[in-house]
Amino acid sequence: MHISSKQLKSDIIIIGAGIIGLSIAYHILEADPQLSVTILEKEKILGLGSTGKGTGSIRYQFSSPLLRRLSLLSRDFFRNFESAFDTPIWYLEKGGLMLAAHEGLWNQLQVTSEQAEAEGIPMKLLKQEELRENFPYLRRDRFLGGTYCPWDAYADPYAVLAGLYSAVRRKGATVHFGREATKIIIDGDRIKGIETKQGTMWSPIIVNAAGPYAAQFAAMAGITLPVQPFRRQVYVCTNPRGVPPVTPLIMDLASGFYLHQEVSAKVVLLGGTDKYTWPGLEDAVDKSRAEDFFLAAIDTIPSAIDIKWLRTYTGICEQTPDFLPIIGEAPGLNGLILANGCSGHGFMHAPAIGCIVADLILNGGTERIDLNLFHPDRFAK
Repeated sequence: MHISSKQLKSDIIIIGAGIIGLSIAYHILEADPQLSVTILEKEKILGLGSTGKGTGSIRYQFSSPLLRRLSLLSRDFFRNFESAFDTPIWYLEKGGLMLAAHEGLWNQLQVTSEQAEAEGIPMKLLKQEELRENFPYLRRDRFLGGTYCPWDAYADPYAVLAGLYSAVRRKGATVHFGREATKIIIDGDRIKGIETKQGTMWSPIIVNAAGPYAAQFAAMAGITLPVQPFRRQVYVCTNPRGVPPVTPLIMDLASGFYLHQEVSAKVVLLGGTDKYTWPGLEDAVDKSRAEDFFLAAIDTIPSAIDIKWLRTYTGICEQTPDFLPIIGEAPGLNGLILANGCSGHGFMHAPAIGCIVADLILNGGTERIDLNLFHPDRFAK
């Protein structure tokens, strides 16, 4: 798409055409179709960022009540997506299994289960004997117990992204690919617009939905954003022997290992053991981590010793110090809205964040959740 270098105006500019940026645009235009919304994406085509590399997990089993709330707020969006957008996303509620390998984690799961049930989330405690009976392919002597939630689900990340992209275009949003912001234009304490290599765009509201590049973008406005990018590796393997064709998401909370079965059940996406990598935007595969990963896989599912390693790919996620997102207006700068730091949960929580940010922009706040808990300045207090 050719972009004119002339100066352009828009009611709202969103930086980033990933799942967060598109969700925000969709919910803004759903509430007020008369607004002009422009989305700028540094990549040349859709899906080259974090969203396209995601595993598609949608889960409710979080120890944080805030993250559970975001999952609940996103639930109907995913469940109704195919009918609302007339787009297949292969949504499937196949359940999720969280496993506790030591007493501390088992105690935590018991507390989380009780809280989740009180919030209306079905999260069943499973003792060791029940794990052995229902999931015989797990290592018998490793886990004290676990929790199971039938709502935990899968959806194809790129299909959701493409469906949202088509929807925001139909609603009138302008999406520019290959257009990277180079400067934020500020007058006093107010946002005025941004500069790109192709020209200047004016807007009183700019939304930072830049994913792993969130801190870099915020720095253009003199803001230090406590969000760091981290590489995550995903191992594509054959299904372990003895694991049924429809298996819940499995997560060993001690090692971080997870098993995420593709809809076809012919391959599984495995990972989660690289949570202590150094921050950075380097996305090359680190083969040195494969041994630790496969040892963790076998420690969880012994038959994984026979799986075939088909390929490995990487994605970059963005994390905050407390693993909760940053949502709100930048302190001291009117018009810069932050929607960052989803800490690996951006895909599953994008519908909720889209609604919340739309409320913030259009109404000055939201009744869906206490935004003070996500405020950008919480780390300075």
